This record gives sequence, C-alpha cells and structure tokens, in this order.
Amino acid sequence: MPEDKNAALTILTTEHYTLQMVRTATITDATGRAGHLLTTISASMIALGFVAQVVPLKVLLTLMLVIFTGLFLIGLATMFRTVELTIEDVQAGLGINRIRHIYGDLEPSTREAFVRQVHDDTVGVEVDAGQTGWRKARRPRLIGTALGVSGLVNLVNGLVAGVIAGAAAGLLDAGLTWSIVIGLVVAVAVIAAFGVALGRIARRGVAPISTRYPRNHQ
Repeated sequence: MPEDKNAALTILTTEHYTLQMVRTATITDATGRAGHLLTTISASMIALGFVAQVVPLKVLLTLMLVIFTGLFLIGLATMFRTVELTIEDVQAGLGINRIRHIYGDLEPSTREAFVRQVHDDTVGVEVDAGQTGWRKARRPRLIGTALGVSGLVNLVNGLVAGVIAGAAAGLLDAGLTWSIVIGLVVAVAVIAAFGVALGRIARRGVAPISTRYPRNHQ
C-alpha cells in the first residue's frame, strides 16, 4: 500500500540520517583524540628541548624515560579508543549501505543514481573508503587499516616506544649507536605487534553484523 511505502521511507530516511550522524561523530572523535595525542607529544618534546640545555645527559635521559612512558600509556588509550570508533563507523557504514539497497528495492528506478555502495558487507564499505585503490597490493585491507586514524596512532605509539627503549639503553651506557638500533628494533616490533592486534580486534567487532545484501546479490 502507498501508506506503507511512505511510512517505510520515513523510517528508513530517519535511520539513514541517524547513522550518518554517528559516522560524523566517530570521525570527529577519532581525529580529535589523535590530534590531542600529537599535541601532547609535541609539547613534551619542546619542553625537553629547553631542559636539555641546562641538565646533564643522564638527567635528560631519565626525564625522557619517565615522560615518554606516560605518553605511551596515553597513546595506548587513544589507540584502542580509535579502534572502537572505527568499528562503530564501519557498522554505521554497513547500515547505510543496507538502507540504500532497500531504497533501490522500493523504487528500482533510483538504483542507477546511487554513486555510493548498496552492499552491506565489508567489501562495500572498503569500496566507499577508497581502499580498492590498492588493487595491486596483496593485502589492500591491511594498507587501508594502516592509513586510518588507529594506524596513525599505532605508528606514533611505536615511535614513542622506540624513544623509551633508546633512553633506557642510554641510561645503561649502551652507547649512541646501540641506543639508536635498540630504539628502532623496539619501534618496529611494537608497531607490528599492535598492528596485528588491532586488525584482529576490528574483525571481531565487525563479525557479529549479519550481511543481507552482499556484492554477489542479484
């Protein structure tokens, strides 16, 4: 009945608007948290630059060890929260694609007007996010995750962990060369380890969503 169709469109457009607001909120929150983290790290480095002019090397390394340990903990909280926000954003994206598919079912003549995806699977969301631009890559999803906000925070956190390890090595009289090497190794290890962990957390967060309109839907 026309009344039922109009009621369905009202409900769908309201939900579409709500999901779009959710996506806007998650993106704003994630970028804001990442920005605060970078601002805090920048301020700490500037302060250490001034302190380095008036204190001995051992004192400076101790301050670096203490301050960057705190920054690393803040970074961990930021990273895991941005992963949660990413999962929420993907969920909202899947919902919007599903609603867009139903729009096409209610009025088939509108299907060709949709530029965005109408498939409610993760591939559809990846297409909307531009991750299919890495077609020649072996793992385009991994690249897309690394380029996201959580990937950026993970990269920054790894560098902070490298500074902590380098400062600790310096306090143990490891020498400049070994301190740099140890810092680089720790940074790469932390980035890789947390990168794998974040990928698994993200997959578990999206897995409970049932798919009704995958890309092979006819």
